[in-house]
Amino acid sequence: MAKSAAQKRRRKQRRQVQARNARPYAPRQPRQTWSAGKVTLWTTLGVFAFIGLVPAFWYWIAPAISDLVGPVPVLAVIAGWLPVGGLVAAVGFYLVLRDDLLPKTRVKLAWVLGVWGVLALATMPIDVNSPPLSDDYYSGLRIGFLGALVGAVLVPIGVYALWKPFNRRKEPTTAVWGYAFAIFAVCLLLSAAALAWLP
Repeated sequence: MAKSAAQKRRRKQRRQVQARNARPYAPRQPRQTWSAGKVTLWTTLGVFAFIGLVPAFWYWIAPAISDLVGPVPVLAVIAGWLPVGGLVAAVGFYLVLRDDLLPKTRVKLAWVLGVWGVLALATMPIDVNSPPLSDDYYSGLRIGFLGALVGAVLVPIGVYALWKPFNRRKEPTTAVWGYAFAIFAVCLLLSAAALAWLP
């Protein structure tokens, strides 16, 4: 009886292996890549869009936002900080959650952050004869953009200075970098508020 059951089990396993080997092989479709012409076209369009976006922001978008949020100092500071400081915070949270996200979700969020980054570059402080902005809103803009540039240097230095003494053989994890950028973004917001409210 035991021998018969073992024979049946082996025959069943053989049939499963034969059925698995008999499945038609579906070759993987080659990934579609952009041609050099498409890359050049989209790059050119992006550059011209960015060139047009900077004056559009300072002449029309920023004054409109400043008029809207200017009467409320707290809201004005947050609105000024949001384009760049908010991006830094979003990148931080993305890095913290990255390992738990599905691949498709990672790609979508990376595209969102990329577009947000291009829009954030339009807030670059430049010497233009634009309409006046409220002090609170402009402080948020200035601290957000310039602080992000400084953070690109200070955050790595701070992370390695705090990480290496306790983890000499390991590199900082993605989540550690995420927390560092998120905390730095909050520090930028507090700095913008302090600068705006100093006499």
